[in-house]
Amino acid sequence: MVHFLASATRRPCSAIPFALIAGLAAPLVLLSAPRAIANDFETCTSSLIEAGITAAEAAGACGRALHPADLASCTVDVLGAAEVDAPQALLACQSDRRPLELATCVGDIHQGLAVANSTAVLNNCRRSVLPARFSDCVVGVAAAAELAVADAMAQCIAAGYRPEDVAPTFIFSR
Repeated sequence: MVHFLASATRRPCSAIPFALIAGLAAPLVLLSAPRAIANDFETCTSSLIEAGITAAEAAGACGRALHPADLASCTVDVLGAAEVDAPQALLACQSDRRPLELATCVGDIHQGLAVANSTAVLNNCRRSVLPARFSDCVVGVAAAAELAVADAMAQCIAAGYRPEDVAPTFIFSR
């Protein structure tokens, strides 16, 4: 029986240098993350203060926000597009789960149509589940049917469709 070494040559392991570099770089990444997040809160608060929100309200709103940059961007964009008060715009952006789409909705309706009541536009965009789709609906319906903005918003926000003549296994409760 013959016995010999299966591997007489040494092969360098290339994974060791990458593991060392990753081990040394990981703390640097972890230490820089809180500063980046803190800057989002600082940017949010300063943007809201510049937009006309009191310092206490701005600090509270940005402190409670999951994405403070989106909240500030929404508020500033709504104030730029519509004629509403700053606290009203902040409240709408705080209560919407898609603040950037809310700002887009308000901006699109104001750009595409002659709006008489900006507060109604803001409230309807806030009430909509899909604000970008809602603004497309309002602008499209108002332009094609030559409706007033309020009438187009009423048609697009209506959730009165009830299914009729559906399969017999469907149980519908009123």
